[in-house]
Amino acid sequence: MKQKPEPISEKIAEHILSTCYLIDGKAHQLAGEIDFNFRIELHSTPSYVLKISHQKVDLNYLDFQDQLLNFLENSEVHKNVPKLHKDRFGKAVAIYTTQTGTSYYVRLLSWIPGRLWSAVNPQLDDLRYSLGVQCGLLTQALLDFDHPLAHRIFDWDLANGLWTKEHLNLFDETEKELLNYFQLLFENQKNTYDSLRKSVVHNDANDNNIVVSKHLKAPKVSALIDFGDAIYTQIINDVAVCCTYAVMHHNDPLEAAIPIVKGYHHSFPLQEVELEHLYTVIGMRLVISVTQSAINKTKYPDNSYLQISELAAWKLLKKWSAINSEFALMAFRLACGMPPHPMEEQFKTLATKLSINVQDLFLPLEKTNCNDSI
Repeated sequence: MKQKPEPISEKIAEHILSTCYLIDGKAHQLAGEIDFNFRIELHSTPSYVLKISHQKVDLNYLDFQDQLLNFLENSEVHKNVPKLHKDRFGKAVAIYTTQTGTSYYVRLLSWIPGRLWSAVNPQLDDLRYSLGVQCGLLTQALLDFDHPLAHRIFDWDLANGLWTKEHLNLFDETEKELLNYFQLLFENQKNTYDSLRKSVVHNDANDNNIVVSKHLKAPKVSALIDFGDAIYTQIINDVAVCCTYAVMHHNDPLEAAIPIVKGYHHSFPLQEVELEHLYTVIGMRLVISVTQSAINKTKYPDNSYLQISELAAWKLLKKWSAINSEFALMAFRLACGMPPHPMEEQFKTLATKLSINVQDLFLPLEKTNCNDSI
């Protein structure tokens, strides 16, 4: 995790915009983990996002993001992703140097209109289904994209999630037990998990990266933004991330996850073996989240953005651990139009062959007339 350099004011951002892009606009600062991000308004209308990175940032990493956006311009989701605008010299990444000699990499993206997921209330099943659909469409669009930086070692890549075991000392015994539960599940499933389908995926569908339409009665997810965490990894990881943040504030997280999985499967069919790992990787995403928050508290105590979802993540982690993993798998399978149990058809065939009445296999419930106890 890299800490930001000295802050850039909105006035300086406007000067950078004018100098690099010959555009006069009003800058409004947005939240960001590493980059300085600004909403640029032209005539009081949001039009661009100005992203400013310190020159210490790997230029190849920025090239990865830019090539990804350019690739998506020719895909089915081209209307749902930001467009990269070149500077006055025709370059995708501008370089701005201050009078004191500090240099920055600058990029300008089109503004995606709508509301952030975090500002939408209520969040109903139709909205969550549309989230799954958009995430699945994006995965489908990225299947043929690749870049060397997509294969970097990245703490937020679920495939590398076991690094969190090295930081269990940051937690009390109760917290350790909860984290270790999912770490052990993940470790025990690693052989089959490693063989799952892989691709470049968005990997960061959190509630501030999901854009929802302005329609109040029937809102739909219209876009995903910020591809800074995109990575080449198991495709099921993207489903897990998509579910994790979208169910974070719901009383029944499994129930809230079902329409997301259903929508994702609708636009990008998931495999049975992938669903077998979904419960665990959702848990591991939460493990990574709370571990990163604990580390950031020590390293960057003044950066509140880095701990923005910590409390909600702990609450969801406790709720998720209380869900039976086999029951969750049956729910995921049913959401994807599969029999809840993978051997259901074989069982029915055998029962028919042996002339077994399924009801005879289970003891009847003893019914008592309520009036008898009055």
